Amino acid sequence: MKHKAIEHVLQRAENAKSESDYTHFSALLLVAEALAKTMTLGMVASILDDKDRHRYRLEHKLVRADGLGDWERIIEDAVTGPASQYLCTEAYVEQRELMQHCKAGTWQYDAVSLVKKALDDLGLGSDEVPTKTDMKRWFRLLSTLRNGTRGHGATLPAKAASVVPLLEKSINLIYSNFHLFKRSWAHLYRSLSGKYRVSPITDCAPEFDFLKKVQDRQFPDGIYIAMESNLRGISLLLTDPDLRDFFYINGKFMPKTYEMLSYTTDDRIDGNSSQYLTPPDALPQSETHGHKELVVQGKCFSNAPDLISDYINRPRLEEELKSLLLDDKRPIVTLRGRGGIGKTSLALKVIQGIHNELRYDAIVWLSARDVDLHPSGPKPVAPSVFTQEDISKYYASLVLSNDEYTAKGFKAKSYFEQQLQKSDIGTTLFVFDNFETTQNPLEMFKWIDCFIKLPNKALITTRLHDFKGDYPVDVSGMEENEARCLISKTAETLHIANLLEEDYINELIDKSEGHPYVIRILLGEVARQKQARNIPRIIAGTEDILVALFERTYDALSPCAQRAFLTLSAWNSPVPHLALEAVLYLSTNERNEVEKGIESLIQYSMAEILRPPNNQEEKFIGLPLVASAFGKTKLAISPFKAKIRSDAEILQMFGVSRRDDVRLGLATRIENFASNLARQIERGKASRDSYAPVMDLMCRAYNPARLILARWNVEDRTEQGYQCAKELLRGFLANNPPSKQAAEGWKMLGHACYKTGDTLGEIHAYIESAQILDASFYDLSSIANRLNGFLNAHGLSVDKETKRELASRVLTLLDKRRNEASPTDLSRMAWLAYHLGLETQAKEYVAQGLQDDPGNEHLRKLANR
Repeated sequence: MKHKAIEHVLQRAENAKSESDYTHFSALLLVAEALAKTMTLGMVASILDDKDRHRYRLEHKLVRADGLGDWERIIEDAVTGPASQYLCTEAYVEQRELMQHCKAGTWQYDAVSLVKKALDDLGLGSDEVPTKTDMKRWFRLLSTLRNGTRGHGATLPAKAASVVPLLEKSINLIYSNFHLFKRSWAHLYRSLSGKYRVSPITDCAPEFDFLKKVQDRQFPDGIYIAMESNLRGISLLLTDPDLRDFFYINGKFMPKTYEMLSYTTDDRIDGNSSQYLTPPDALPQSETHGHKELVVQGKCFSNAPDLISDYINRPRLEEELKSLLLDDKRPIVTLRGRGGIGKTSLALKVIQGIHNELRYDAIVWLSARDVDLHPSGPKPVAPSVFTQEDISKYYASLVLSNDEYTAKGFKAKSYFEQQLQKSDIGTTLFVFDNFETTQNPLEMFKWIDCFIKLPNKALITTRLHDFKGDYPVDVSGMEENEARCLISKTAETLHIANLLEEDYINELIDKSEGHPYVIRILLGEVARQKQARNIPRIIAGTEDILVALFERTYDALSPCAQRAFLTLSAWNSPVPHLALEAVLYLSTNERNEVEKGIESLIQYSMAEILRPPNNQEEKFIGLPLVASAFGKTKLAISPFKAKIRSDAEILQMFGVSRRDDVRLGLATRIENFASNLARQIERGKASRDSYAPVMDLMCRAYNPARLILARWNVEDRTEQGYQCAKELLRGFLANNPPSKQAAEGWKMLGHACYKTGDTLGEIHAYIESAQILDASFYDLSSIANRLNGFLNAHGLSVDKETKRELASRVLTLLDKRRNEASPTDLSRMAWLAYHLGLETQAKEYVAQGLQDDPGNEHLRKLANR
């Protein structure tokens, strides 16, 4: 099966044949390097994540590798070293091919011996190949060949030409036979619609076909290899959905970047090194790491860690959580909230109280925390548990003797599943802290949900909101009195109480939204600077803290939700919810995905809904200050930055608004939009058609928008403007009950109909307006006169039912107020009655009018008729 990354470099080598023997030889060395790196990256990708971070350790070495010799040592580790015990079972085929000792005649032995012969022919010293050799030796020999020629040598063209067939045959043997290249490879790109674009890198990739249909699986964009049904991401090999080029990690590691090299074009791009800055060595335990044994705490056994000394009581949340944990109704309770919001400390506080209750015989604390949030910044730590096997073994080590735990045939996972249903140590509360950092949290939750049985219960603390079947408790920012208590206690500890004025404390609570960790960070900065500095500026300068608080949650969002978040970050102002929907819909053309994306921002506390006090139906959406600061850092490196800024320009047309400006309501924002759009059209910077989709979506979501935009079109005083206004007004009136606003709409429609020569439409609109609000008798009489004139001129062409319906409605309105009618008004009423065939009633109007004004010309003509 052909692999496009290798095929690209092979094509370069083929093209080099026509240049010179040495150029061809150099190109083949590039093919061999690409082949070696692809094999190594594939094997590293096959290593499962574990709490000791073996895969990360190898990737940490790869980004710092200076030559092929480093790659040889890394594949050695992946195949036979400490990391090999975490290879996924599907990769055992490749592991066996690389490590088994093969004799002459096998493809592994022949590939190795060909490179050895090339070295000998070039006069480059190297180890002898034994009677049997493993495939890993090929990497060592290739490193020697590369360093002795392209790296540090000066190989003569004649010698290079002599070894070309040897190197070419060695490459083809590996490329044709190594099982890794017989697997399906593909690049995945998830569009804003939520759908995956699958670009096969190998000839075919059937294992990826399911992604073209389903959208409930999340895979970051990038290259993947299919290990049977298990898709493994390749971290340090990049391409795009069109597979135009492939870039391999190529060293030159710096604090912010490392080099990625194309072996096809020799182009280079930068990779982001921030995710490889954490040391790969063993990390310290978390400050919330559970105790290593169950000890008596109150009336039960527990290994829960001690509560932090500066905990601030949160009575409402504590009471809610305690009552949920003590009942016998819900097997799984979830504490949900942003990072650093206080989920873990809240759980520990409540558990302290439960220790003295008789509800549980044991409380087992299982921590997956991998970052401690200290006032000085986030610090990576080692999780106690990561996988289902880790959890099972940890629990077994707490409750079983060493003999039982190490007994032959003991299966920790099966044992733990039984204990979830009925624990040998009595009724148990299992606490899973920092659940989002476990391996595959959704699968982990299903596993727990499948086996947990009352009266046992599970408490989960997490940033995720994707679980079905739990009872969620949302943990948001502290209430004002709680935040003030935290500020007071922290200021006293840091000796900065004298620097905090009341206005600054109020701003601190407002800007932090009561987020306890953010408050501590800001106060720590006050202590460091010895002054109360500008809060937004402090937050913007704490990038590592922002990453710790939001990165994991941001990664869990769908592409559309990320796009919505970045768009809000680009325009740091609350915007109408429907405006954001309209702008995003233009980019995705997927209404459901847009709605789900925005909703998930709210669920994850990445954004917040604001409502005018006088209209709770209207919704605005904005970002908290801290989230906005994080969003700006992501926007700066987003490939969609230009498009997002373009979308933000549309949102800007709704006007700048502070949080307290929301009270002005949605109508004001739409009026701003119409006004700004009109100015842009006048200047020739925009067209009505280019913004039509945005306006259409706003009107569908918010009916009064039609009235506002119709007024704007009427003021345009053009045929097109009046026609657009008529369409908007009819849509508004069809979905709006009778009201003063509806009466205004009917009047505006009547005017637009008049301007476009639609007399029947005009009359009908004015009649509707008059029926909603008490019109003056003069206006009613004018409507009657307009209708009579139309019927006299076009009566024969008007549908009888339409003519009767209009005339009857106007006459009914006038007749009710007959005592207000002048002789001329009575003549108009008589004409209406005449058109309706009510001659007796018409004669009555004429007689009454002539009695008051015998010389009235209109009445005399009617009398003669």
